[in-house]
Amino acid sequence: MEKDRTQRYAESLQRMIRNDYQYIKETLPDFQELCRLVTPDKQVPSKLVSDIREMYKELRNRLAEINAVKQLLQGKYHSYCRRDPLLDKEVMEFGFVLKNAFG
Repeated sequence: MEKDRTQRYAESLQRMIRNDYQYIKETLPDFQELCRLVTPDKQVPSKLVSDIREMYKELRNRLAEINAVKQLLQGKYHSYCRRDPLLDKEVMEFGFVLKNAFG
């Protein structure tokens, strides 16, 4: 009984990672496009700048959540899940893309 509950919890954590991953994958291209619109020589509406900041914060929070949940799964629930090296690589790349687009 306890193992089933723990297994379901580990699966719910994996779903959380997949949901955050999907959100980032869908949102990151839009974020990059908005960041390209902002250049020093253009007058940019302050609303656009604040929207970009909010998107950046949300994307960084999602990346941080993915990394925290992955650590939890690898530490405490490692027997209930397998690592996905491809997902790990893509999440790391999302972090680089996000930093370069905003920075």
